[in-house]
Amino acid sequence: AAAPALEPEPPAYVASGPTVKLGNAASAQAVVGGTIKLVTDQATPPGMWFAPHRPGPGDTLAVYAPLRAVVGGWSGTTNDGWSRMQQSWADDGTSRDLVTFEVERFWFTKPGYAEDARLRVRIRANSLADEGRTRRGFRYRNGHDSPMQVVEATWLDANGTPRPDWPVPPIQLMAPPRVPRISDFDEKVQQMNPREADLWAKQGVVHTLLHMPNPAQQRTPVGRGLPLFEAIVSQRLAAMPLVGSTLTRLAGQKPQFYRVQLHNPLRCDSPGWKPLLTQMMREAQELGLDMESDAVIEWWLERQGYDSAVLERGAHPYDAGRVVVAFRRAQIVEVVN
Repeated sequence: AAAPALEPEPPAYVASGPTVKLGNAASAQAVVGGTIKLVTDQATPPGMWFAPHRPGPGDTLAVYAPLRAVVGGWSGTTNDGWSRMQQSWADDGTSRDLVTFEVERFWFTKPGYAEDARLRVRIRANSLADEGRTRRGFRYRNGHDSPMQVVEATWLDANGTPRPDWPVPPIQLMAPPRVPRISDFDEKVQQMNPREADLWAKQGVVHTLLHMPNPAQQRTPVGRGLPLFEAIVSQRLAAMPLVGSTLTRLAGQKPQFYRVQLHNPLRCDSPGWKPLLTQMMREAQELGLDMESDAVIEWWLERQGYDSAVLERGAHPYDAGRVVVAFRRAQIVEVVN
């Protein structure tokens, strides 16, 4: 008897340094700094404290920094809430300047617990810039030391009055939950002939022929992804010599077509997008995920089980009709003759 077919090995997921799995997200989250060298799954995120007393020195609090997932790491910019504080000579034997950024975040209890105390946390990050240049933010790569640290933390009571006499627990700085997408996986877009690609796409729910002008990971309305646009001409027409040569002459190159295999895409039109975004933000805040919009959207879509998105005109910023956003390169094949 023939040997049973082996399941393909899952693609490698690129980890982002020390990670832990906290109770408010399905995926592992990156630990990016703190007041002490501590990496623990027992840190309590904002909004998840259910005890009647305040956290003490024996507890660990998780505080989220406003970061954006980028290829190979994270970034924080003035658009994400960071303020540029100062720029001075780095004094490291080079001609570079040290640029300092700060942001203020709050750790809070579940409403009605621990006298509604809040912890105000000031986070600082440093970045180097060439002499004569400035920076609007900072970036660091996976597996490298984080440029962030807590420089001040003070308890506030329910009235907002600072309470320096209340001891501050250890703080573990966290990146927002990073949902694995696109460049987090070691994957490539595969190639298939038209018949194979058509049969492959029909295993999913989106059968449209598509263009992909830019194969690089991009920011989209639904977070990191690869946007693909509905093709104007059919694959059969484009394969005809006369039509194909005309398109090649007009476009300057042979047009490329793609198929996707998607199983559970978010489908959204223009009127439904803003209410859905509001719902995402509300649910994130209720679970203590005090994050910027990109991370909230990615976290919410993963929580709902969506593997992609199909956006109608008006629900996206592109000058196009329907747009498909793939979350992995393994969901896409290039059609080749």
